[in-house]
Amino acid sequence: MRNIIKAITFLAILILVVDFLGKVFIPKWNDEWLATPIIKDFYDLPKNSIDVLTIGSSQVVRGFSALELYKNYGISAYGIGTGQQSIQNSYSWIKESTKTQNEKVVCLEIKMLFEDTPEEQNRKGVDNMKFSLNKLENIIADAKEANSYETFISYLFPVTRFHSRWKEVGTENFIEPVKTANYRGYALENEVSGNLDYMHLEDNIPYDAAMEPERYECINNIIKYCKEKNIGLIFVKMLDMDWDIERHNAVETIAEANNIKFFDFNMKDLMDDADLLYAGDTSRNNHLNITGAEKTTNYIGKYIKENYDIEDKRGNEKYSYLDKQLEQYNNDVQNAKIVNIFDINEYIKYLYKENFTVVITKNKLDNTLSEKYVKVINALGIDIDKVSKSNYYTIIENGKIIAEQGSDTNIHVETMLDNVRPLVINTENSSMVFEGTEVSNFHKGLDIFVYNNKSNNPVESSYIDFENGIPTMGR
Repeated sequence: MRNIIKAITFLAILILVVDFLGKVFIPKWNDEWLATPIIKDFYDLPKNSIDVLTIGSSQVVRGFSALELYKNYGISAYGIGTGQQSIQNSYSWIKESTKTQNEKVVCLEIKMLFEDTPEEQNRKGVDNMKFSLNKLENIIADAKEANSYETFISYLFPVTRFHSRWKEVGTENFIEPVKTANYRGYALENEVSGNLDYMHLEDNIPYDAAMEPERYECINNIIKYCKEKNIGLIFVKMLDMDWDIERHNAVETIAEANNIKFFDFNMKDLMDDADLLYAGDTSRNNHLNITGAEKTTNYIGKYIKENYDIEDKRGNEKYSYLDKQLEQYNNDVQNAKIVNIFDINEYIKYLYKENFTVVITKNKLDNTLSEKYVKVINALGIDIDKVSKSNYYTIIENGKIIAEQGSDTNIHVETMLDNVRPLVINTENSSMVFEGTEVSNFHKGLDIFVYNNKSNNPVESSYIDFENGIPTMGR
């Protein structure tokens, strides 16, 4: 009996050590796709606190904004998206979520019904999951599909897969990583693709795309599970250059057979209804940007609000933490959006938004009083007589001009942003030095420096030029 106890104790200790080493050696996927923070933050959610779970590949990470859903509909949501997340992994995560949450709706992005998941991507969804029957079931399914015993062992004990990383292991593998904002499963992307090659889909081909048997079985398992749990299931396909009408048809066949709502934003009617434009609402990596995510989220949110009985959480003290997260989200969206504005009138309106401090200096500006020049100066709300002087600066804080001066001699100003961060202005050469770093463009015209008082960080430097009396802007 003593030997048996020793053996069991040794085995238990060995498993604990191997499990610990696995957690240490597993890469911390804390890049722009936020796989590790998204899953870690999911496990930190209060129990039974989310109404809507969005699940799927990176299309979810960039395409569905949970806080946008809360802001406009009072719905508490969270997204568990990982790069090229397999349908099997999506199924496991749906079941993992229902252990601690009481979702009313699951929104499944269905891109991966027709694509293979590389091992390095699959790791992000599987290795980050806490050990459970759901994870074990996922590992068994992956090993079965790969027909590999080594696959089973490497997922069960990740240290066998990542032991060669011992040279890369640093303090970040042992301590809590720096908190990365993922906005409840959403990652901000402000890039605009400008891609005009995208072609929307039209319902002009009657054929269904072929689907691997394992994936067909898995999607049916998801449908069955959601029905058993009385969870509404919605299929979603975000804008995607690689999507086609055959795959749309295959998903639509499954959706219609099971009375499931299917939003394919690649179909022209739905694109138009949601006011989506690929060139303006996507980034260069074939994912939605901020405006695209806002449009798709609000479109789906409207449907959920009208078709499911979900309590509006806004104003509910129990969910007050969402208001704090929303405040940070709104602020960061404001920062991200401004850098993609090139329309002068729209840009000027943004400069007067709350939370911004804007510093404007004059740099060799031709003061020819053209009609367009006067129009821009008036839109900026600054004094045309003062800006016509050889030297000029103004400071706009939270939408109000708090300082403005024009002079025929140099103006030297030393001030503080947030009362602690020094800014030095010298108008003779349009210099703006923030905490010892030059932030002026030194571009002919009006040089502009934008600072966010809420996040306490610089946002951008830009300029408005008036060459030949025609206003242009740039960065």
